[in-house]
Amino acid sequence: MVSGFNINDPETWPLAATLNKELEELIAKGVKPRFSSDKEASLSEKRVKYNALFKEDAADILNHASQVSQREVFVPVRDGSLVRALVNSPKTVDLAEELPLVVLIHGGGFILGSAEMETPTCVGAVSQYGCVAVSLEYRLSPEVKFPVAYQDCWDAVQWLLSHASELSFNPSRGFVFGGTSAGSHISIPLAHKARDEGLLFPITGLYHSVPPALMPQALTNKYKPYYKSREQLKDGMTLNSKATATYDVAVQPDFASPLWNPLLWPTGHKDLPPTYFQICGADLLRDEALIYERELRLENGASTRTVVYEGLPHIFWYNYPSHSASRKFIQDAITGIGWLLGREN
Repeated sequence: MVSGFNINDPETWPLAATLNKELEELIAKGVKPRFSSDKEASLSEKRVKYNALFKEDAADILNHASQVSQREVFVPVRDGSLVRALVNSPKTVDLAEELPLVVLIHGGGFILGSAEMETPTCVGAVSQYGCVAVSLEYRLSPEVKFPVAYQDCWDAVQWLLSHASELSFNPSRGFVFGGTSAGSHISIPLAHKARDEGLLFPITGLYHSVPPALMPQALTNKYKPYYKSREQLKDGMTLNSKATATYDVAVQPDFASPLWNPLLWPTGHKDLPPTYFQICGADLLRDEALIYERELRLENGASTRTVVYEGLPHIFWYNYPSHSASRKFIQDAITGIGWLLGREN
């Protein structure tokens, strides 16, 4: 798409919102989004429906990935609860082989989602790079409130690292961490926490797919000139201001917390590992992701790579899997993880 969008010129960022023509054609043909058209359904009904669809998708992917095995584990966290994770590994792994680790956290606005959501990227990464890829869950809101999801993921990552030998990986060979949407939102501050406090193994690469990074309630003058997509796309597809307000009610976050607004992390953004971004041009979250990428690359010298899907809304690949960009999105995610692992073709 030739729109005039330029990642290095924030004045052009709003141009990336013009709706993609292929998506317009799908909608005109009556194709409905798979995961954002149940406005009257209860949260529990949505969870049942969506989890079943993601489980079906994951089973189909695994059926076609003959060299990848997947096992379910339950990880203890600080209050004695267990969080679920799916560990994807090469079937022919030699237990003596030192495989890098990828840990991804699913999205869903902190109220929906399951580990199966990251199966396409995890299985693809295992198939192409011979790593171990873990898709991690956390307890959802409104059953738990902020910051439990962050605590669950921090505790789970520490547990995974301490069980590296048992799970047949070696994070000293590479440790990529990240997630999608809410999962990326969780991983950004945890990466800063890991840098500041240390982990058993350091993170060597960060993967951020359609990440929130700064809520409007905490917007500062520094970022205000670039922060336009929240207003431009407040009535946008898939994710809009009404939906984000619903999530806020469920999660009850502390709007002053740097966990909720990692762009405002008190010790800054230096010395973070290479970071890969996937950002949607017609996404309400677009500009905070672009601002964060700019902050890392231009102001803190981080190595970044970014793919922007112009004219496509938040999580379009889940909602419109028949769209040609949805297949590209998954392959881009896998390629990005390969870059982070130093395994480029």
